[in-house]
Amino acid sequence: MSPAAKDRLATRLVLGLAFLAFTCVFPYLGPINNPNENVRTYMTMAIVEEHTFKIDAMVERHGWVNDMAKVPDKRTGAAHLYSVKAPAISYAGVPVYWAFRAIAPRFGVERPTLASTPELKAAWLRDATWALRLFVVQLPCFFFLVWFERFLRGVTRDTVLRLSAVVAAGLGTNYLGYALMFASHAPFACAAFASFAIITRERALHPDDVAARRRSRAFWAGFFAGLATLLEYHAFPVSGALAIYALTTFWRPTRLMLFGLGAALNAGALMFFQWRAFGSPFTPGHRMSENPAFAALLNQGLFGIGKPSAAVFVDVSLNHGFGFFGTSPFMWLGLLAIPAAALAARGAPFQRAGQRVAITALALSMLVLWVTVSAAINWRGGWTIGPRYLGAAPPFFAYAAAYALDRLTVARGSRFARALARGAATGLAIASVAQMGLLGLLFNSIPESVTRPLPQLVLPLAEAGFVPHHLGELVGLPGRGAWYAIATATMLAAVVPALVPMRDGALEYAGRLVIAAAFVFVGLRPAFSEVPPAEGGDGGLDALRTLTSAWEPAGRDRITELRLAAPRDPCAWRRVADLERAIGRAGEAAQDERRAGTCR
Repeated sequence: MSPAAKDRLATRLVLGLAFLAFTCVFPYLGPINNPNENVRTYMTMAIVEEHTFKIDAMVERHGWVNDMAKVPDKRTGAAHLYSVKAPAISYAGVPVYWAFRAIAPRFGVERPTLASTPELKAAWLRDATWALRLFVVQLPCFFFLVWFERFLRGVTRDTVLRLSAVVAAGLGTNYLGYALMFASHAPFACAAFASFAIITRERALHPDDVAARRRSRAFWAGFFAGLATLLEYHAFPVSGALAIYALTTFWRPTRLMLFGLGAALNAGALMFFQWRAFGSPFTPGHRMSENPAFAALLNQGLFGIGKPSAAVFVDVSLNHGFGFFGTSPFMWLGLLAIPAAALAARGAPFQRAGQRVAITALALSMLVLWVTVSAAINWRGGWTIGPRYLGAAPPFFAYAAAYALDRLTVARGSRFARALARGAATGLAIASVAQMGLLGLLFNSIPESVTRPLPQLVLPLAEAGFVPHHLGELVGLPGRGAWYAIATATMLAAVVPALVPMRDGALEYAGRLVIAAAFVFVGLRPAFSEVPPAEGGDGGLDALRTLTSAWEPAGRDRITELRLAAPRDPCAWRRVADLERAIGRAGEAAQDERRAGTCR
């Protein structure tokens, strides 16, 4: 098989396996579902059903949710409830929810009213959330990965490095977990990086001719830079950094006007929402938070943004429970882009200068994001998967890693350098997917008491059979097996780049496999490290008890299955006790162990 054929096969296989992860699971626990998602869903419902941004009727029907603003009407004085989130995702959900509302009753899903039973209301909210997730976030985020893979072909011709970067960004960070939610953290990454990529591509295509840089690309770069802020309020500094990058690229009046027009469309959509909801186009609703604790935090500084904290900067970067590098070790490789750009030897001088400008713009965008998050009063934001406020970071660092490894490998010009780069990339990608990909497939919000998600949460839940809803339920396969198959496919997507031979000699191929295995060990070791007392936590036991008590779908786990078998097989009680102890139910475990008697 030719190298080109191997490239196509490996790429299709990786993206095909990733497609399963992005479309076939539905982590959802109704009673404790993330308010970040519910409040956006309520707003979409209100726009379609009530033709208003007010979510009062949705709260009355489906229950209280956090992340709301309580705003008095200027004419009547009556208080109304609104989402405090940037409105892009709720806007995007309108056509999907309109279609769902029209079609769902034909499939036996009854529209709820205020008088409907709690079960019917819960079913409607769950099914609507599934539809909104799939069509507004999951599919677009998957197709962004398809585009991202094609974009990286202009960065490196090395299939192994390119696919490792795609896997690490899409499956080895919180990008996957948030792509499985009706929330904006993953779409924020898509929008911000799309703007950066458009500008970078124009620089690469026309490195020394500003006039040849297309007007249409200036418009779309501005549109996506503005969309980032329409998706997430704290993206505004990133949008500003991208605007500076665009200014150095499209420095002709017409192009700059088109960039501004693209950004202004999204700014207008944001200002319209704020005007209608909060009374001023320049006022977000954070200081009007209905939750007094949140209001106290968000009224400090500039809408909850104070002075940057070095301790927070370090925590959101390095912490093994929620830090960016601490949970996704592949992303460390992105830091090599700075020395790689400085040492770049490929291309003409103006091309090398363009590469340095691109990496500088990338570094600036990420730096302002990190500083903004480290200055946020409520910097962690409660239950989370990884550093949710750093949602834009995965594709930027994956791009930087692919760029750096390609440039440093070419600069060295040796087979050992190539084997080392490929081994490090594939090994750390596998370690990242094991930590964050499997977590994202299980649940979308991790309690703060969890300090090592993989051993404390993922492995106990998977072993005990607490797996979420999945697509198999719609095609007559309601058991646990479909989820385990999807999880296996997700890990295989990470393994494929490590195994595919691409112009390797036998010794080089064996060497990079050994190097990859070593980096898997290095990348996973911190996930199982001892928790220092300063980090606190209880080993995740309280989180396990909380989550499993509300798990959906109920009754599909191994504990329930073994309990049913126990009257015929007393030894099953001992297996039940072992699983109960692993998920923090020590009292029940002791009781069930006594039921086993002398059985061994």
